[in-house]
Amino acid sequence: MSIIASARETCNTSTRDVGDAALNRMRAGTVIGMRLEASAIAEEDAEALATADMISESARPQNIWYGEDLHNADGELFEGYGSLNFASSRLDPFYTANSSRRARRRVKDSLARVRPQSGERLRMVTLTMPTIEAGFQKTMAVFDDARALLRKRQWFKDTFRGGVFGEEFTIGEAGDHYHVHCHVVAWSKWVVWLKLGVEWSACLQASAVKNKVEMVFTTEHGRAVVDVRLVTSKRRGKGTISEDDAIKEVAKYITKGSTYEELSPAQLIEVERTLRGRRMVETFGEANKRKGKSVEVASVEQVASLEERKDGNKSPNLDTQNTIDGSSTLAKAEKSRSESLRVVGARMISTGKRELWLEMLRYIYAERREWRKRQLAIRYPAAIFRGLDGSVWHGVEKMQALALSDRAEWHGKLVSPLETVLHA
Repeated sequence: MSIIASARETCNTSTRDVGDAALNRMRAGTVIGMRLEASAIAEEDAEALATADMISESARPQNIWYGEDLHNADGELFEGYGSLNFASSRLDPFYTANSSRRARRRVKDSLARVRPQSGERLRMVTLTMPTIEAGFQKTMAVFDDARALLRKRQWFKDTFRGGVFGEEFTIGEAGDHYHVHCHVVAWSKWVVWLKLGVEWSACLQASAVKNKVEMVFTTEHGRAVVDVRLVTSKRRGKGTISEDDAIKEVAKYITKGSTYEELSPAQLIEVERTLRGRRMVETFGEANKRKGKSVEVASVEQVASLEERKDGNKSPNLDTQNTIDGSSTLAKAEKSRSESLRVVGARMISTGKRELWLEMLRYIYAERREWRKRQLAIRYPAAIFRGLDGSVWHGVEKMQALALSDRAEWHGKLVSPLETVLHA
């Protein structure tokens, strides 16, 4: 029986849906880890191979949990699932989901810094780019340069007071090109759709020339496709989007995890290399902490280094089935003096010590696993947790209640014979 099939058998009937969701995400991590491993070996990329090992180890059943009777800040109960370890890589499905959840909180905080003036409203703008004949790294470079040019345009500065950028990509149906687009949620004056299209298309053309790639607009109007929507408390019709949905769009953390499963081995390793240390989302204007300086959500490497060096920043990776908005704030980016686990692994692999690296990785993950189980028990005191390996543990209150129940049962078994003797 396969690991995934064995894990499926451990799912409790009462929480089958959330257990299946955890199982599906574990399966995605297993597939991505195996495919990245094959690509890394073929390309002799030690760092990518270390990442693949971390993703594969994170996707083992003993690291994946699901639970019931968890609660949010309002005391509402829900079912959830997550990972006790993750690879600190954007290719890791659990890490991607957790980082997106944290980014949503950061986006909300950033937008709250803006003090809109009369006539300014919260809007979501979508910027797309035509497909080009280039690899992933070059495609992202063209898009990033165009976005930087747009921010420098006087029209953009005059129209947008402050907000957040978030990029996303998908793979084309033929599997030979990428669709890149960007969501912007910002406080702004009235945005003229035609003007936005003209300005953005000019930036794309300039970036294409700079990066020496050919770009052709195949739309009827000869411009890039753009979209503008008014952000409201609740979606009211065409041309609008709810605030929650807008924040989810901008904080998707580069791409959906399922996209990585669609990539070829060669594409997978190129994407892994390109996304190392790449920003999740970026603020601009008054949404910055300090005016004139761009603030970004911490990169993968920064978060990974903090997780490995500071016990206080360790938190169980959680995904849920209800509307949790990412109450856990993302650690601030800090300069790291110590190496990340992936870098250590890459060095060991490059010197022919992969077996020793895997042994060390499993030991570290086992230590983290027990620590994070305790943290979950404290954070959700009334919950019941189940691992896909069949393990079960409880929140601290639930544990105390079970202990008292066991003590009462033991006391009853002891007292009953004594009372029989005394009353005889």
